Amino acid sequence: MGERLSAEDARILALERGNVRGHTCKLLVVDGAHDVDAVRREVDARIASVPRLRQRLLEKPLSLVDDEDFRLERHVRDGGEAAGEHELRAALGRLMAEKLDRDRPLWAIDVIALDGRRTALVWRIHHAIADGTVAMRMARALLFQGPAPAAAPPRKSSGHAARLPSAIRRELAHKAAPSALDRPAGPRREMAFVESPLDALKAIGHGAPERATVNDVVLAAVAGGLRRWLGEAGAERAAMRVKVPVSLHTSGEDEGANRDSFMCVDLPLTGPDPIARLVAITRETSERKTMHDAQTLATFFADLSHLSRSLERYAEHWATSPRVFTLNVSNVPGPAEPQRVLGSRLLHLYSFAEIAHHHALRIAVASAGGRIAFGLCADADAVPGIDVIAAGIGDEIGALSASL
Repeated sequence: MGERLSAEDARILALERGNVRGHTCKLLVVDGAHDVDAVRREVDARIASVPRLRQRLLEKPLSLVDDEDFRLERHVRDGGEAAGEHELRAALGRLMAEKLDRDRPLWAIDVIALDGRRTALVWRIHHAIADGTVAMRMARALLFQGPAPAAAPPRKSSGHAARLPSAIRRELAHKAAPSALDRPAGPRREMAFVESPLDALKAIGHGAPERATVNDVVLAAVAGGLRRWLGEAGAERAAMRVKVPVSLHTSGEDEGANRDSFMCVDLPLTGPDPIARLVAITRETSERKTMHDAQTLATFFADLSHLSRSLERYAEHWATSPRVFTLNVSNVPGPAEPQRVLGSRLLHLYSFAEIAHHHALRIAVASAGGRIAFGLCADADAVPGIDVIAAGIGDEIGALSASL
């Protein structure tokens, strides 16, 4: 018996075309040397708790069905060795550019031996079968060995229809400035990452002139990285409009479905004061959350899918256009407590998401065990200097801490 994909799942699947891939990626760096057979044994013992990982795509009707020829060795693979960070980043870039086989379940784990008796697990999973929140839940079920998180409270209705005109004006009618990131997607990927203690971002938010969330600080840090990159490239430091995915998952729901919406935020890049940038971002996100823009847009797109397929396609095309936003910055919280994988300490958890046509850079943020990590994925031919952005993010966090 097949499980039909939702309209949102189908929309995400359709984005995979040309040089754009449809998967996201989690990089887990684990203490100790673990070979591919050890990882296969662990996954084999736990995969029954994540049935979607044994299902393949059926095109007509668009659904997921059990793969009667499922073989774990096709999905948990020996990824070879990487002597250090440079080699690991090159391997990540190759894997992000590699398309998952649509005739098989849409995921793969590549096991890479690292120096210092460490092991990297590069887990790619197609966004059509799991958004960021669901992928993190799957990771807990499949790989993590630690305390489970508390259930999220259910969300309440907020009168979305009455808020629709103002939400569309704020989120979809405002035009993003022209950007060097507005390029057709090329075939190569370059990856970078930077991390910080989560408590440092919480302290910045608590000490800011206007109380800021961790995600506000994340966006301010990204703004600092972009400002440095544009400055070193000699480009204009105009405000950059970013799309911020918002999870609409509630406790007790079907974990398989994509349940994301979004809001758009203008990152100020002109002035030198990092605190002023943070305050401006906090004011803008607070307005979006107070007006429930993300929930309102989710209702709008769901209603369009029932009203008119042509109108829905037009709205989707506009909502993903570089005229609406320039850069996607997602943030998915992971387990707060220290975790073990394969019986060893989880040292690092990084998240990466694929770029899109005319959006040559993507930044995904994930937290785990008291650390927060920024994962950058870029079109290698369109975004020179990805290391400058990553270093700028780290330095902006330091500048914010020093200014409070």
